[in-house]
This record gives sequence, structure tokens and C-alpha cells, in this order.
Amino acid sequence: MKRLTILVAAIALLAAACSSSSSVVATVGDTELTRSQVENMVRETDDILDSQFLTYLGVAIQWLAVEQAAAEDFDLSPTADEVDARLEQLVAESGAADLETYLEQVNASEDGIRMFATQLIIQEFVTEALADDVEEITDDDIQAELDAFPRDWTEVCSAHILVATEDEANAVLDRIEDGETFEDLAMELSTDPGSGANGGDLGCTTPTQFVEEFADATMTAEIGVPTEPVESQFGFHIIRVDSRETADADLVRQYLEGEASAEVIDAWFLDAIDAAVVTVDESVGTWTTDPSPQVLPPS
Repeated sequence: MKRLTILVAAIALLAAACSSSSSVVATVGDTELTRSQVENMVRETDDILDSQFLTYLGVAIQWLAVEQAAAEDFDLSPTADEVDARLEQLVAESGAADLETYLEQVNASEDGIRMFATQLIIQEFVTEALADDVEEITDDDIQAELDAFPRDWTEVCSAHILVATEDEANAVLDRIEDGETFEDLAMELSTDPGSGANGGDLGCTTPTQFVEEFADATMTAEIGVPTEPVESQFGFHIIRVDSRETADADLVRQYLEGEASAEVIDAWFLDAIDAAVVTVDESVGTWTTDPSPQVLPPS
């Protein structure tokens, strides 16, 4: 699927605007976008690269297309008061002392951040409006997810002792068999300085955080019993899995519902952008939605 830049691009861009101009650089439907409107999305007044301006322009086109589609499909046109309230929320969530500080943090102008706040209002409304279009997640869906990605949905609490050779690893097992503790041997012998100092403890996480061989071992090891030597790119591991739990079905359902909702919402946004009648001044660039919405530089 094409990836959207609607809700992120303008806020994360580097430095900013060149000289103001009322020249029209693009139209979306019957609405014109001028160079100064695009430049005013960001905060600074120094010159910017042409490639940066094209990025700003692409975002502005997408946002305008979405606003027009929201008005047509849902009769939604966020009011100034609604935008003000959403902007206050953004400032509060950022921890900034005031709007000016927040604008400095995100390198956006007030015009640009108000456009962003408008998009958030639209996204939230569309998400609610299209909720009934999201397919219900079944128990079979949950089980299929667990079967397809078992490591992602498993939490293991484990410890290991890392040594250089298989012989050293077998010697560690012999000493454990003779009664020495896993923790003491990890502190004495492990070449992993982080976990070794903590008796080999790796905490609790998903196996996806480990290298392949180690992850495989954590999924099959007998609970509480040190494994046979497991070789990885780092050396040989003696692994002890202290617990292994599969995620609760409700957590998986919540994740799948979020994914299903995002798919429906993304489809609406992309359709809105694809359907927009966009013209860009040839001297500025060319609008395309394939493989993603953007303005390409002139040939």
C-alpha cells in the first residue's frame, strides 16, 4: 500500500521558507495554492532547497485534498474554535510551556500547525465515522495471528551465560551439574558484560529481540533448565528460560482491531488523495500518486 505522509511530514521537516510570493504553484480542485501559503507552513525565513519546497508542497496538496473530501463525504469542515481546542491539546501533550515554545520545538509556523491540527480533527472524525466498515475480529483471526507470529506474541524471562567455545559452554554445564549456581557462573565467566554482572539476567521481552538461534532456543527450552550450548554470532550460550507466556487473546484482538481500522482509514485517505484533481505548475514540478503522493521535480 502507498504510504501516507499526511500527518507527519510538515512537522518533521528541517528549516524553512524562502521569499514570499503570491504566485500560484498548484491547484487542488478549484482551490489555488500559492508559494507563500506553502512556505508559511514552516517557521524560519532562510532559503530552502527546491527539494524541500516540493516536500512542503506535496504535503499541502494532500492536506487540501483531504479537507475537500471530508467536506464532500461527511459535510465536515472543522471550525476555528475546534482547531483552537485541538491546538491547545497538542501544546499540552508536548509539555511545552506555551504555543510559541511548541512551534519552536516542531519548527512549524502557526499557520502550519493549525493545518496539522485540522488534519488531526478530520482523521479522528473519519475514524469514528468509518468504524462500522471495519471487519469484526474473530477467534480464528486471533489464532491465525498467534500461529503466524508466535515470537511476537510470546514473552520470555531468561538468563544466559556467554562463552567463546563449545568446550567452555559444556564446562559451564558440568559445573552447574556439580552444584554451582547459574548466577555465580554468569558473573564469573560470561563474556556479556551487561547481563553477566547481573547473574546472566536478560529480563523479560519477546524473543524477537534476540538473534535467530537464541530466539529459537527461548521458544523451546524447558522452563528453569539450562539449555545445551546454543551457538550464535556472539559465541556459545547456556540459556535458562525462567518463564514463557503467550499474550492474552484480548491483547491480540486489540492489536488486530487497530490494524483493521487503520487499513480502512488509510484507504479513505488514499482514495481522497487519488481522486483529487491536482495541477502543479510545470516550472515547479509534477504531481503523482504512484508509488506515493508527492511532487516530482521538473524533468
